[in-house]
Amino acid sequence: MFAEKEFYPYTRKEECSWHPEEVSRKLSELLSFVKSRLVLEENNENTRAAARFASVKLEQEMNNVHLLNRGWSTQQAHLLRLVFGKNEVSAEDEDGQNNLKCCNLITIPEIKWIKRKIPSFYPIVGAFTSQFNEPLNLMLLMSAIISLVLKQTSDAISIGLALTIVSLVAAIQEYRSEAALEKLSDLVPHVCTVMRDGQVRDHIPAKDLVLGDSILLSTGDRVPADCRLVDTVELCIDESSLTGENKPISKIGSGLPIFSSTILHNDPPLTDQRNIAFMGTLVCSGRGRAIVIAVGNETEFGKVAKELGKVESRKSPLQLKIDELGKALAFMSTIVIALMATLGFLLGRPFLETVTVAVSLAVAAIPEGLPICVTVTLALGVLRMARSNAIVKKLTSVETLGCATIVASDKTGTLTQNEMTARSIYTLAYPSISFGLTGVGYDPKNGLLMRSNQNGDVSLTSNSNHPKEQIVAESSAEFKAIEVLFHVACLCNNANITQSGDGVSNVICSGQPTELALLVGSLKSNIPDPRPQYHRIQEIPFTSDRKRMEVRARPANGKHSCTALMLASERHSTESCKTTDGSLYFVKGMPEAVLGECFTHIAADGSAAPLTDQGKKWVLSQSRRMASSGLRVLAMAYGPSLDDLTFAGVIGMEDPPREGVAEAVHLLHQSGVSVLMVTGDSKETALAIGKRCGIIGPRQCAMEMQHDSDVMETFPSSHNPFDDIEFGAGLALSGEQLDAIPPQKLAESIIGVKIFYRVAPRHKLALVRAFQSQGEVVAMTGDGVNDAIALKAADIGVAMGKEGTDVAKEAADIVLADDNFATIVKAVAGGKGIFFNIRNFLSFQLSTSFAALTMECLATIMGLPSPLNAMQILWINIIMDGPPAQSLGVEPVDERVLKARPRKPTDPLLTRALLLRAVSSAALIVTVTLGVFARELDGGIITQRDTTMTFMTFVNCDLFNAYACRSSDRCFYEINVFENPAFVYAVGGSIIGQLAVIYFWPLQKVFQTEALSLWDLLYVLLLSSSVLLLDTLRKKFFYHWFSDSNASYPPTLFSSSKQKLKNESLTLTDDSENSVYCNGQDKDTLQKPKNGKLRSRLIHV
Repeated sequence: MFAEKEFYPYTRKEECSWHPEEVSRKLSELLSFVKSRLVLEENNENTRAAARFASVKLEQEMNNVHLLNRGWSTQQAHLLRLVFGKNEVSAEDEDGQNNLKCCNLITIPEIKWIKRKIPSFYPIVGAFTSQFNEPLNLMLLMSAIISLVLKQTSDAISIGLALTIVSLVAAIQEYRSEAALEKLSDLVPHVCTVMRDGQVRDHIPAKDLVLGDSILLSTGDRVPADCRLVDTVELCIDESSLTGENKPISKIGSGLPIFSSTILHNDPPLTDQRNIAFMGTLVCSGRGRAIVIAVGNETEFGKVAKELGKVESRKSPLQLKIDELGKALAFMSTIVIALMATLGFLLGRPFLETVTVAVSLAVAAIPEGLPICVTVTLALGVLRMARSNAIVKKLTSVETLGCATIVASDKTGTLTQNEMTARSIYTLAYPSISFGLTGVGYDPKNGLLMRSNQNGDVSLTSNSNHPKEQIVAESSAEFKAIEVLFHVACLCNNANITQSGDGVSNVICSGQPTELALLVGSLKSNIPDPRPQYHRIQEIPFTSDRKRMEVRARPANGKHSCTALMLASERHSTESCKTTDGSLYFVKGMPEAVLGECFTHIAADGSAAPLTDQGKKWVLSQSRRMASSGLRVLAMAYGPSLDDLTFAGVIGMEDPPREGVAEAVHLLHQSGVSVLMVTGDSKETALAIGKRCGIIGPRQCAMEMQHDSDVMETFPSSHNPFDDIEFGAGLALSGEQLDAIPPQKLAESIIGVKIFYRVAPRHKLALVRAFQSQGEVVAMTGDGVNDAIALKAADIGVAMGKEGTDVAKEAADIVLADDNFATIVKAVAGGKGIFFNIRNFLSFQLSTSFAALTMECLATIMGLPSPLNAMQILWINIIMDGPPAQSLGVEPVDERVLKARPRKPTDPLLTRALLLRAVSSAALIVTVTLGVFARELDGGIITQRDTTMTFMTFVNCDLFNAYACRSSDRCFYEINVFENPAFVYAVGGSIIGQLAVIYFWPLQKVFQTEALSLWDLLYVLLLSSSVLLLDTLRKKFFYHWFSDSNASYPPTLFSSSKQKLKNESLTLTDDSENSVYCNGQDKDTLQKPKNGKLRSRLIHV
């Protein structure tokens, strides 16, 4: 309703100087300003009713403002949004509006009305008027003017009307292209965590923020608006995108006194505003709470974005290739048309007719609409992929999708469901007993704490009849040790669970799935969350390098939540760790990382017993047991200092593979794409999930080592190939092992490795570069802040849309809206399909252009009149660049295309097979059309019937050719007619338009046609259908000449058995080469080398 800068009462200098409590108080006063403004609005007749209603509501809301504790209410936020607008950065293109203003065709009130009722009106008008800046269109316009001067009124009207239709179609196509591109920017909506109505709400769209909103920032978030920080915990923000600073800036929540005493009237420099978080910057570490002080165009990012909107974006490599192709075709076409026009004039054709036909032919033959068609195809393909939850952020990424040869996927949340359930528990207080939790999901009432059976397992269902002796109740002796374990898990936790009623549907969860699983496990064990009894003093966040998280907290009332914690607070190993407030450190992390810092473990009575080497072995053994079942294992510890920790136990959490992942991996393997797992989890967990997902299996080379007696006789009977680097490297490598490999040998050392475990983000970057050095096109997934570098370096960076941080999303090329690995397969398939579709409609457009040019050239050389007049040629141009061509770009992808092996990035767009298809189709169209023209021509005198029959034949051949171009491999009878509804509608509309041109008398005058008999139509239809016969001959008997698939499909379809064996078998060499690796996906037998030894490339590491 109003611009923020006209009404917002505070300056940035004042905002920086406020103390945290002042921030809430000052911004709460915005409601008073809103009320005064709404009172003024009552004098405006258009907004009087709305203003009075808002004023009444505002009176009820003003007395209930507590921004820091409750935030705005929904009604208050709505009123503020009315006044200050949405949190959106916008820059309107007013070309069409300005054109109408300059021509005095429309008034300002009418502009506003049209803009509201018909949003597409101005863009189309702007695109339409810009068409008359094209030289060819200007030449046609001059031809119409000359015809009018020579009193050839009918020709002038026909040319003018045809030019209008062509320009309007081009304008609509251009508008569709721009509209589709604009939709791409909305595919990845930014969300944030906001305090509204006294509740913390996750995933609120950032555009719905208003001034004064209280928001929560955490590691990986993108700052949604300019905010004044009120409290922070080691908060560091990367402001390089705004200020150019190459290091993260440490932020504070206190006021800056220098700004309260300064007399400067200008805003302080951005680098000095240490208590301001700017829109679009990224949280690198820590967390904080802030209040919004600027939204939309009034943010610092918005001010810069308005300037950036004036800069034209770069085109993708594919678009540049299309532009180059279009220029080359235009140059050749221009030369041919100029020679033809000159020859026709010398042979006695009228000058005006020669010029008009030549220019019309240039408009039709020169593919000036090709770049727009490609852009629309790419954009519509991306939007179609977005409906399958694969959000492609840039058109440039579409080209790379079909080239991917390796997909390196994270495990948690991508291959698995990321819905953790605490399943197994182990504590050294009872080393001979394992515990488990029943139930699945986040419903705390759906589960029990149980003693495990003899196999170490518990039933997954909570409604089964469990023996009472298996249930661990509060009265059980073991309960005290379990209570301490879950207290630590809850205190070292940032997730939240709120129950608003009965049933899981009323359980509101907020936080990471791992932490949520720990909270739910605590509630299932009848152990209440102890966090309300504690005050958090310090938090050291989890990092991929340290692999643990620490929290320091003290009891709010001086009394700890259980006996074990009370005893720990009273234990002081040295004076340096003595505390006076009773605070303790609570640690959560990987078992190896936590165990190394512990010197004692909890005993059955809650005291601390010495942690022996044997005890550590038991813990690691139990952790491996859990991990081998596919559980993610976390260890817990506590103590008065980080140098004096007591081990509490380990908890194993189940995260089963997603449905359909195994099938997706199989499809990628079939298409020649290798699938790797890159995870921070343990080796046992990674191998267990890898087997279930099909990444590895009994047919893999390392597994064959265990089953092939000829090979295994060279190993000791106790040897396990998974346990040493020499023979286990064919399957799995750890981050530590990667560090031990020299960088120059990394690429050859990881050949055949399918799983990388216990890796850090730096390892992901090293893997990406190693694979790229071997010519691979790598798709890498990630969700954390530290993954951003690897995502940026990968050919295709894939971020998680649900659980991924905003930092990762910014760096990625693709965002998976559902965090599902199967969606990657859809994205790769979509990328292949888009490229194949572009080739198909390029074949259609080239064949039409070649046919039109060749037909006119042959007619001129043979001294015949022009078979088509200017208006008919322009109509053909509409069909060539219009809906039929566009509909080929959305053709559903053939299954054989999806199984095609990855395309090389250097593969040309215009292949020999494509040119042969276009030339052969054009030759047949010219032969049939000129045959009809010669048959109808009587004594060298051309009549309207002659041109009508010729015109009808050419257009029908063109439409049959479009149908044949739907696939480069399937014959016309193998294609489902209704498989592509857009094509059916486009061709149906073209047929109706063509019949209207022939039978509708006003259009007969324009296009100089006459009605044809039913026999004429059947005759033309029969001749035109020969295009389908030609297409069948090409695809059935000359497949290798006319199909691109020969170079794109997997070797199993087109190569000899020898080539298949070369690509898919396990390659073994003698000892002199020191190499054994698996180069394919399937292997049934493993051959024994001549010297009887197997050696890996990693032997020398």
